[in-house]
Amino acid sequence: MSPQAHSPFGGSVAARVLRCPGSVDLISKVPPELHKSSDYADRGTSMHMAMAALIAEDVHVPVESLAGKKFGDYTITHDDIENFLRPAYSFVEKLLDVPGAAYYLDQRVIFPAIANTFGTLDLLIRIDHTVHVIDFKFGVGVRVLALTPDGDDDVLNSQLLFYGAAARHSLPEFFTGIEDIVLTILQPVTTDADSEMVSTVTVTHAELDEFIAAYRVACAEALSEAPRLKAGPWCRFCSARPICKEHTKPLLDLAAFTVPAPWSTTRAFFGTPTAKEEYLKVLAAGLELADAVKDTCTALHDQAKRALENGDNVPGYALSNGRAERYWRDEITAQVALLSLGFEHDDLVEVEVMRSVKQIELRAKARGLKIPPELIISRRSGVSLKRSENVRVPVLGRDELARAFSEALAVFTEEARQ
Repeated sequence: MSPQAHSPFGGSVAARVLRCPGSVDLISKVPPELHKSSDYADRGTSMHMAMAALIAEDVHVPVESLAGKKFGDYTITHDDIENFLRPAYSFVEKLLDVPGAAYYLDQRVIFPAIANTFGTLDLLIRIDHTVHVIDFKFGVGVRVLALTPDGDDDVLNSQLLFYGAAARHSLPEFFTGIEDIVLTILQPVTTDADSEMVSTVTVTHAELDEFIAAYRVACAEALSEAPRLKAGPWCRFCSARPICKEHTKPLLDLAAFTVPAPWSTTRAFFGTPTAKEEYLKVLAAGLELADAVKDTCTALHDQAKRALENGDNVPGYALSNGRAERYWRDEITAQVALLSLGFEHDDLVEVEVMRSVKQIELRAKARGLKIPPELIISRRSGVSLKRSENVRVPVLGRDELARAFSEALAVFTEEARQ
C-alpha cells in the first residue's frame, strides 16, 4: 500500500487546524476528488517541480532553458521564468553558493508527538550554525508573510513553524549545534505590487517548542467529539465550506434580515443625519451577508460540477455544453477573402490583431456585405452546471463516457461476429 499523500494535520493546513479544529472532521466528509483544484494550482505545482529541478542539478542549468518544458500538467512559459523562477532561484542560489552549505530538497518530515502528521518541506539549508526553512509560494494572490502584524502582537506563520519543528524532529543531526532558525517565504508575485519577494523571521528552539505544544492541543481537540468551528481567513481553501455551519449561517441571517421602516412622506428626504447613517449601516450589513451567501453558492456549484465531471450523480443536476464561441478558421485566409469582398484593412485588424467574428459581422451588416460561413468555426467554451430539466443534450462524465464506449464496442464486436 502506498503511503498516504496528505496528512489531515499537515503543514499546509496548520493555520486552519489551530484556529478551527472542527474543520478536520468536516473535510473528512468531503470526497477527495471534490477538493478544490484549479489551473493556478497546476501551475504552482509545476513551478515547484521546476525549482526542484534547478536546485537538484549538479551542473548549473540556465533558468531560461526551462521555458517550454512541461512539469506535471503545466508547461513553463517565458513569463513564468522572468516573473517567478528567475527571482526565486537567484535568492536560493546565493544561499547554496555559501561555502559549506548543505541542504535537503522536497524533504518529507514527521511532526513530533502527533500520529499521522507529516508534510513535505520545499527547501532546508544549513549554513554554519543557522538553518533556513524556505517555502515557495508561486500563487499570485494575497501576500503570505513569515510574520504577520496583528494588533499589538505579531503572528508567526504556522506552516513555517510546522516545517521547522518537523524538520528538527526528523533530521536531528542536521540541527545539531544550530542556534538560529530562519523561516522564509519566497513569493515573487502577489496582488500587492509593492510587496517584497522575501518575507523572513528568525525564531528560537523555544518558539518551536511552544508551537508543538499548541498544535498538539489543537489536534487533540480536532479529534474530540465537539471540536469548535471558527470562520476566518484560514477558510479560504477549505473544501468543507458548503457543509460548515459557520459558512451557511449567513443564509439564515439573510432570511431574517430587516430594514428600517420606510421614510415618512412628511419627513425630509434624507431624514436626520443619524437616521441616514443607520440606514447606510444596514445596507452595508446586507451586502456583507449577500457576499457570504455568494461565496457559499460558489463552493456548492464548483463541487457539484466537479462531481458530475467525475461521472457521479448529483440528483436534479447535469452538465450542459457551454455557449458556442466562434473563431476564424484561419486568420490569414479570412483576411484575404474578406479584403476581396470589399472590407477595408481597418475593418479587419485592430492594433495588428484580427477583430472577432462578431465585430466584423457588425461592419459587414453596415456595408451590406456577407461573410462566407466556411471562414468561421464554432467551439463550445466548456461545460456548465444546470438543472436537469433545462439541459437539452447532457454532457457525459468520464465514467459515463467509458461505459458508453464499452457498450458500443460490445455491440460492434457482436455484429462483427455475425
